[in-house]
Amino acid sequence: MKGQWMRKCTGIAAVILPLAVLVGCGGGGDPASRQPAGNTQTARAAGQQKPGVRVAAIPVQAVTVHIGPLKTSNDTAGTVVPVTLSSVASQVAGVVSAVPRLAGDWVKAGATVVQLDDSQLKLAVQNAQSNLAIARINFEIAQDNANQDNPKLQLQVQSAQSALASAQKNYDSQKALLDIGGIPAAQLDTANSQLQQAQANLEAAKTALDQNKKSDTQTLAQLKLSIDQAQNALQIAQLNLQYAAIKAPFAGQISAINVTPGMYVSLSTPVFILVSAEREINFNVPPADASTLPVGATVQFNYLGKDYPARISQAPSAPINGVVPMVALLARTAALQYGTVGTVSYSLSLATGALIPIAALQVNEDQNYVYAIANGKVATHPITILSESGTTAAVAGIEEGTQVVLNPPPGLLSGAAVQAVSLTSDANAPAAGGAQKSQSPGTPGATPSTAAAPGTAAAPGSKP
Repeated sequence: MKGQWMRKCTGIAAVILPLAVLVGCGGGGDPASRQPAGNTQTARAAGQQKPGVRVAAIPVQAVTVHIGPLKTSNDTAGTVVPVTLSSVASQVAGVVSAVPRLAGDWVKAGATVVQLDDSQLKLAVQNAQSNLAIARINFEIAQDNANQDNPKLQLQVQSAQSALASAQKNYDSQKALLDIGGIPAAQLDTANSQLQQAQANLEAAKTALDQNKKSDTQTLAQLKLSIDQAQNALQIAQLNLQYAAIKAPFAGQISAINVTPGMYVSLSTPVFILVSAEREINFNVPPADASTLPVGATVQFNYLGKDYPARISQAPSAPINGVVPMVALLARTAALQYGTVGTVSYSLSLATGALIPIAALQVNEDQNYVYAIANGKVATHPITILSESGTTAAVAGIEEGTQVVLNPPPGLLSGAAVQAVSLTSDANAPAAGGAQKSQSPGTPGATPSTAAAPGTAAAPGSKP
């Protein structure tokens, strides 16, 4: 845990103990009477005094503990880039006839930037329209023929049915006569042959009618498909004619035009580059910081001494080369040129606890503690360090409003009478807010923090 090392006392020269205090604390000519800080029995003894001997209170610097979040502010380099950058390509081949726009122009969505020669494309549209008309005429002719053939074939079927009925009657009458001996058997055979022929004629008429119906249905279906194909060809020709005017897909600024009049462009040739009016900031942060910057979090982009607010617009991705790429969207009012490099500042909440200056933290073996003031006396108070930033630490184990000693003087014992000297508001500022500023790794100009390293103060009673 951070802070688990010896802390260097920074207030030795700031506090001069009166001689009477040293006498009252057992600091006379007997070195053996001095006890190390943190000893409970010694602390109790320090609070006692001989009858008739007045012990002066030790003046100490004190700060009041406040509960809150420990924050830090990190800086990193950021670059202004467009939200959308598109290399617009030609969707049809042709010769450039005009370039009505220039690089740097702002255009609306749908504005023509490059115009191709469309004379051949117009002819293609006319040919497609003619082919569609022909397909429709062929369909109508086939439909008329089908309507005319079917009645004839139906009449043939009806005629064959009548002939069959007549042949059947003749056969029946001839058979009746044969039964009574009125006609020879050969005459009945002739009637039977006529009946079979009538039946065959009817079947042939029906077959011809069915085949005609099927043929008409298939032929009309094929011609209908021809109409559909002609319509599709017309739509393609019309689209190609529209593509001859290469337009801006969205509102933005033309950053480059790659063609000139008279140049031939083939399909998918990039003809100009368009960037959106919306701007965003690209920057990188350490992986530990990325989790504290969700979508919607606010950061500040500083350029030439002016801050521009921006909001995180994309969720953090996986680290790349040890850093996490981040994107923050600038407000439309931010008039910054593309490619502008500035400083991105963002705040992090390290921990929530009692905010104490690092100079008040002490350590005895593996236990961190502070000197707390209560009823004019000090007592060691164990604490747990949650996090540190700059000159402030967030700790657990101490209550709001408690006074703690800052830069305890050497030899201060638990139970000693003290007189608290409150710090100025500037001195209390780190403890109240806990906000410190640092720079992310890899940021140009980043310097190591000059704050005292946690745990460098000597334990009370130890030799410097």
